[in-house]
Amino acid sequence: MVKFNKKAALALVAASMMASPALAQDKSGTNLSEKEAAATDSSKAVDTLALGYRLADYARTNKDARAMIVAARLVDSVSVKEGTDKGKIEGTGKGTGEAKSVSATDLFTEAKELAAGDQDLLEAVEAAEAERSKGVATGAIRTVQYVPGQTMWTVRFVARGGEPLVVGARRDSATPVALRIRDENGNLVCQDLSGNVTLYCRVNPIWTGPFSVQLSNVGAYGTGIALVTN
Repeated sequence: MVKFNKKAALALVAASMMASPALAQDKSGTNLSEKEAAATDSSKAVDTLALGYRLADYARTNKDARAMIVAARLVDSVSVKEGTDKGKIEGTGKGTGEAKSVSATDLFTEAKELAAGDQDLLEAVEAAEAERSKGVATGAIRTVQYVPGQTMWTVRFVARGGEPLVVGARRDSATPVALRIRDENGNLVCQDLSGNVTLYCRVNPIWTGPFSVQLSNVGAYGTGIALVTN
């Protein structure tokens, strides 16, 4: 008959706990899942902001006051926390300037300008302003930075595994900007090289780990950039 040895049992448990790191998830590959992660409240907030920015770009180009009203309402529906980590600027470009985020108030003002004196449109803008939501969706973090020409702005942060990482970036000038996201091993997991005013990326991390957002100003002149993440 085998006798129960309490000390031996405790030693076995301790040994198994010490060995557990060896069984930890392998993080040597690319932190990108092929499976679409379910949206979270914070990822939805960033998606809404990015959609609002894009619609505002469309409205501005097409002088569409009604589209600008919708854009303003989308931006207004998100409560945004201003980011404090300004990241790092690298490159040969010099010069300083200001960067500012686009608020719902700014977009409502643009909608009035696009109305061009049309009383019906002006009344529609005023009615939308009167119903402002004061930011219902939460979870978006917005960081603004001035990026000189021929430089790259890098912001690093940790994203949770199994939850979508959503990134939007909006430039406030005509200079072209490229968006790239890399995981902790330097692997490119998403990029937007469209040249659009508002850039967008969505990543599905496998494990919780650091990522870097790289915004490259490939133009000769500086630009302000508003970066939004969840």
